[in-house]
Amino acid sequence: MTLAKEHIFEFLKKHKLMQVATVGDFPWIATVYYVFDDEMNLYFLSGEKTLHCQQIKQNEKVAVAIVDSHQGLNDKQIGLQMYGVAKQVSDMQKINFVLKMWKQVLDVKDDQLSYENMIKNVIKNRVYKISPKRIKIFSKELFNVPTGEEPVLEL
Repeated sequence: MTLAKEHIFEFLKKHKLMQVATVGDFPWIATVYYVFDDEMNLYFLSGEKTLHCQQIKQNEKVAVAIVDSHQGLNDKQIGLQMYGVAKQVSDMQKINFVLKMWKQVLDVKDDQLSYENMIKNVIKNRVYKISPKRIKIFSKELFNVPTGEEPVLEL
């Protein structure tokens, strides 16, 4: 069986948190909420002064892991791993699109969260986009293969 985009979308819909690994002078990992678009790009909001965002400025290559932390050791484990390129989003239309998704998907009720307030620096967070280059889902339910032999989607 091959890994299809539908598998990835179904997985992404079920979760809200991801771990983003970055590297500058040393590796770092941050847990952030995310939303995604039809091209499997992941978006998160974070402050420019956070270590992971500072490192993204230095090195745009990132790794991502998304798992259900409620899985038991004996459960059929499922998770997603990817690597890609992260960049701060500056386009007004794209930021508004992401903020609208952010509010709908994550049920955010913050009226202050807007492009205008980001420009005025009322909101310190900025929008970041991760464009995936390689995605792997490990799932014994979907793919009954030995660990390490799971199908991969190259983009």
